[in-house]
Amino acid sequence: MSLTTFDQNFSVADGFFAAEHSDAPGDASELLEAHSRVLRLIASDADLVDCLREIAVRLKTITGGADAIVVALRPESGEAVGAAATDEAMEEGLKALTTLPSSRHSLIVDDLIANQGRSVGLRHDVMNRAGQELGVMIVLGERSKIPAAPGIRALNDLSFLTAYAIEAAGRTRALVAANERFAALAKNIPGVVYQRVVRPNGDIRYTYISDSAKDLFGVSPEEILSDPQALFDCHGPDYYSTFRERLLAASRSLQLWDVEATIIARDGTRKFTHAIARPHREADGTVVWNGVILNQTRIKEAELEAAAASRRTRDAIIESIPQAFALFDPNDCLVTWNSRFLELYPELNDVIVAGTSYETLLQAELNASIDPIPEGVSLQEHLERRLEQHRQAGHVVERRLPNGRWILINEHHTTDGGVVVLHTDITELKAREAALARSNHELEAFASIASHDLQEPLRKIDAFGDRLKRKYSTELGEDGNMYIDRMRSSVSRMRALINDLLDYSRVTTKAKPFTRVDLTDVVSDVVSDLEVRIEEVEGSVVFDHLPTLDADRTQMRQLFQNLIANAMKFHRENEAPRVEIRAEIAERSKNVNPHRCRIDVIDNGIGFDMKYADRVFGIFQRLHTRAEYEGTGVGLATCRKIAERHQGEISVHSRTGEGTTFSIDIPLRQPMAGGEGARP
Repeated sequence: MSLTTFDQNFSVADGFFAAEHSDAPGDASELLEAHSRVLRLIASDADLVDCLREIAVRLKTITGGADAIVVALRPESGEAVGAAATDEAMEEGLKALTTLPSSRHSLIVDDLIANQGRSVGLRHDVMNRAGQELGVMIVLGERSKIPAAPGIRALNDLSFLTAYAIEAAGRTRALVAANERFAALAKNIPGVVYQRVVRPNGDIRYTYISDSAKDLFGVSPEEILSDPQALFDCHGPDYYSTFRERLLAASRSLQLWDVEATIIARDGTRKFTHAIARPHREADGTVVWNGVILNQTRIKEAELEAAAASRRTRDAIIESIPQAFALFDPNDCLVTWNSRFLELYPELNDVIVAGTSYETLLQAELNASIDPIPEGVSLQEHLERRLEQHRQAGHVVERRLPNGRWILINEHHTTDGGVVVLHTDITELKAREAALARSNHELEAFASIASHDLQEPLRKIDAFGDRLKRKYSTELGEDGNMYIDRMRSSVSRMRALINDLLDYSRVTTKAKPFTRVDLTDVVSDVVSDLEVRIEEVEGSVVFDHLPTLDADRTQMRQLFQNLIANAMKFHRENEAPRVEIRAEIAERSKNVNPHRCRIDVIDNGIGFDMKYADRVFGIFQRLHTRAEYEGTGVGLATCRKIAERHQGEISVHSRTGEGTTFSIDIPLRQPMAGGEGARP
């Protein structure tokens, strides 16, 4: 048997049905018919063996009855397969193949002979269009009568068809495998995989949707592919009312579709979904969306439960606030409130709802006479004034309700632009304030009595005692004169005590507004007033430039007079008393009053044990007997009261026999200095 072997490395060229085959043996239509039949088999996804058999049959017809065997490798597995027009031709071809010299061909031949022409598991590299090896072998028997040129051309064409059949079979298998993989992937993805198209005319259709749609929506994929409305009906009216416009807008801009939605499945179950899809535009303008719809129900329900727990916690906190509480958002709309608010203002029950504007609520307060309008001011003027106050940060105002209760309103702006409003019932505080005012008035009345009515009897006792001593000194004898002296001494102590008590009470009852006070001038005046007493004990007072601050000048003078007089009184024997006054201005945190002043009054007196440090500032507290040192025990208590009235404090450091230092820490500026509202 003479053999003709075609071993091709090929590519399927466009138009291989060209007219150049018109000189083939017989009618050219036979070759075209052969092409047509083979291509129809390929198009119908016929098995590769069937395609090879059809090629062998057509070869036999075209070559004038020559038997042929067509050999190829399955592209998906590399198995060697062969086919002939008849079983006899196949057997003859197998025998002829054993004479082929090529080692590669020998592998195929041996495998085919061993399996009598059936497919085998041989893998072998061949050449295809992608650059991989692919072998096409056609073997003709010696009975063939083939014209040289036309026959060779026909065999060439059919060998190309054989290669094309191999590629087609490979593509078909690959597509089937890809579809199977995609189907498996879509089935196992925890969501609904879909492909949606939006036509240029606005028509919306689904070209694919996975079986998971049945589980999530209760709607079969077939229904959705037939009519997408079956899917849209599962969404609420609010979502669906804008769905089409949003999807068309996203299709025009090719923006990522990232949307959460609430759905009601056909069984009535409420679920939460999260759809994510990416678009691409095709040549005809159609936008294809490939995406997935995830079931977010468990996550969303957990979020809702967490939010509900947060709301419950927030509500519990709000309800625990003893004041009436209201919160407004940056747009001045009411967000939340507590029950105390409605308890305080039952007249506002109809307007205390979420979303009510601050102005509407204020208007309702005015209409219900909750917020009294000052005399001579119109309702509109008062409303505008209140709104202007509302726009200020940290607004505080007092209000008296028609039922007589007093309310303190504090408005605080939050960092995001909202407003927290607290209404505090200060009725009891106002009552205590009124009681304190009455007490102060009574104390002032007592002071007036003490300064006049009590002083008058003392003056008479002192005057009559003086007359008794001058007129009846001889008759009274030594004991009588002693009694008169002791009586007059008691009168002097009583007068001093009354004066000291008056000074102590006047710290609040006769307080004056704060003004700018130069402490250097104040201390100079005090030293001048105490000049005689200082000279008597040969003492000295040393001070340099002292600061100027907001203060009550009279009280500052009283404070330094008490401290300097004490230093002159409690001095050590055989040592002249010396007082040094110095001041230091220290930086503080950046708040309303950034600077404070510390004033030290240092003496070299007798000192005392520090265990009595708190006691010395108590009223009527003395560390020595009247026989040792005169005094009423009120002076230092008055000093502390003066320091506190000036938002300051006084402290002491002392050592027995080494002297004492009184330190006064006081602001340089008072927030209400110079006005009628100066702190009492």
